Amino acid sequence: MASIADVISGSEVFRILSEAFRIDVNEYVALVAHSLGEGAFPVLVSIILSQNTSDRNSIRAFLRLKEGVGVRLEDILGASVEDIAYFVREAGLWRQKAETIKRVAEVVARLGGEDFLLKEDPFKVREELLKVKGVGFKTVDVFLSVVRRAPVFAVDTHAMRVALRWGLARRGVYEEVSRALLEYFGVERAEEAHRLLIALGRRVCKARRPRCWECPLATYCPSSLKR
Repeated sequence: MASIADVISGSEVFRILSEAFRIDVNEYVALVAHSLGEGAFPVLVSIILSQNTSDRNSIRAFLRLKEGVGVRLEDILGASVEDIAYFVREAGLWRQKAETIKRVAEVVARLGGEDFLLKEDPFKVREELLKVKGVGFKTVDVFLSVVRRAPVFAVDTHAMRVALRWGLARRGVYEEVSRALLEYFGVERAEEAHRLLIALGRRVCKARRPRCWECPLATYCPSSLKR
């Protein structure tokens, strides 16, 4: 299959998407957490809460946890799994997520706390966080992209679907798709491009019945129904 990269550059696609979709930072839990300015660890907590649920639900759960227990590293270390679980129910899979948050807190504390998250080589942070049960590639890469502006491209279900339809990757393998998107958009655009692909996937490039007739990139997309 042809690739969108054969006919249009990543910088031009970024420009088109930026003009087509308005990104509201209040709709993304990681950005909400980051805007509070309480450190890096709360952002990691927020991303764990967003696993397998909507940003709307995870934002509610994050704010409830902030009020009920606290979201800083020391707050989570001092809370029980049961307490954490009680306040994050709106995020779904609440017991599982509470256990993951607690495990991550213990690991981060052992490795140096906020200094580890903010000052250690980002790929070392990635390596250590991926060892924690319940933490996957997307969770870590969203964190590193938002907090550290690291050269990674976070891939959620929307970005995966779009990349495959664009022909940037042949298989739905996380690291392959991540590398392809990073190369296509460039490090300097990766964090915002991730959100633009989410917007495109949510509103137009849907899993079922994609709305190609509304897509600003339909004339360039090798999978477009308009072609």
